[in-house]
Amino acid sequence: MTFPEGFALTQIAQRLEENGVCSAADFIEECGDTAYLDLYGIEIDNAQDRSFLLEGYLYPDTYDFYIGENVSSVVKKFLNNTKSKLSADMYARCEETGHSMDEILTLASIIEKETFYESEKKNVSSVLHNRLRSPSFPSLQCDVTISYLERYVKEYVSEERYDELRLLYNTYKCKGLPAGPIANSSISSVEAALDPANTSWYYFVTDSDKNYYYAETWQQHVENCKKAGIE
Repeated sequence: MTFPEGFALTQIAQRLEENGVCSAADFIEECGDTAYLDLYGIEIDNAQDRSFLLEGYLYPDTYDFYIGENVSSVVKKFLNNTKSKLSADMYARCEETGHSMDEILTLASIIEKETFYESEKKNVSSVLHNRLRSPSFPSLQCDVTISYLERYVKEYVSEERYDELRLLYNTYKCKGLPAGPIANSSISSVEAALDPANTSWYYFVTDSDKNYYYAETWQQHVENCKKAGIE
């Protein structure tokens, strides 16, 4: 079974159920077990704030499963693969960025969902890093964090919990990074999060043809939005 880059945990769960591996509900519940954090050395400081605990740690790839496989075995196959992809060098480079690996995976997930092309990943990463470093931009303001909640979280949580998550994940409402990853990312997105382009951009927008426009100032961004056909 193949899981595309950028799949959310609930999309993975549904695909597993559709192929008779395990139920989506069982997989989602299993991915909330904090025992996996210690077992795989995953450091998450705000487990209670997460939409789904292991979101971002289920590496998108092709896997072999048995029909009716034990759900713990299924989760471990994902986590073993993720652990093999995140090298010691990557963890060392996290320190250079001033972010934890968990924060880098969160950044990578936004980059994954905001980019259509590999060539744009480091550019988009630069915008995110620039905003995180600047006191003038307390919010990332990325639409993909809103769509994540609406498309892949809302139907799986209570209305009360959804309202809580909106304050934690919607990057128009929360300061800095959302509470956790919004997707499961490719290594190229992780690399882009670790090594952003060197720019002075704080804004970007795309048009219907998937062209990217970057800007340093709000006025430049307004002009770019006009070019992109967005008023």
